[in-house]
Amino acid sequence: MRKRLAFGIALVSLVAVASSAVELGPFSIGFHLNPAVDAGDGPRVWGLSLSLAVGATVGDLSWVDMLVIVDSEPSSLGLTVRYGRELTEPFTAGFGLSMFWAFDADQHAVQSLFGGFAYALAQGNVFADLRGEIGASFPLLTLAHYETGWDILPLAELPSLHVAGDWSIVERGGIEMRATFQPVIVDTTQFVRPIGRIGEHLLILPTYSAFLRYSP
Repeated sequence: MRKRLAFGIALVSLVAVASSAVELGPFSIGFHLNPAVDAGDGPRVWGLSLSLAVGATVGDLSWVDMLVIVDSEPSSLGLTVRYGRELTEPFTAGFGLSMFWAFDADQHAVQSLFGGFAYALAQGNVFADLRGEIGASFPLLTLAHYETGWDILPLAELPSLHVAGDWSIVERGGIEMRATFQPVIVDTTQFVRPIGRIGEHLLILPTYSAFLRYSP
């Protein structure tokens, strides 16, 4: 697992170096809180993940970014690469690829997921030093790899929605707070006090994130 995490960090660093010919975007460290879906008989458990991200402008109106995320166990590793293009102020649209690896107690990969998605967002200044954002992400196709082979997963996730605020606290740095809400089609009757339950077949799962951003 440590080798895979080191690989992910090295990949982000490599992209940063390779992007020296273009204008580098922000670097960020993120902290992500995810509540457990099933509360069980006790208090609800919250999971903590850490992410590293780097972005780069590749044209007048286009950019790419890469984010590596690992949970606190560590029992999983994720990598997301996105391409975005500004359509017209304040709207941006793009597409991306997400990769996820889950590990057992012996740090052996037990599942790998590869998913494509499209997204759209709108940004604008709320106050002088506060920039707001709202966006949606639309899953397209998810492939899963197990020890027995490959499989195409049925579309269980609906488009997700996020809202964010980025506060510039210094000239080249800031803090972004983000809340993401992911609707999932699932039989909710199997859970004890499930969080975000809308009905017997729908959950809306929240993720709360904070990013420390530096823009060179």
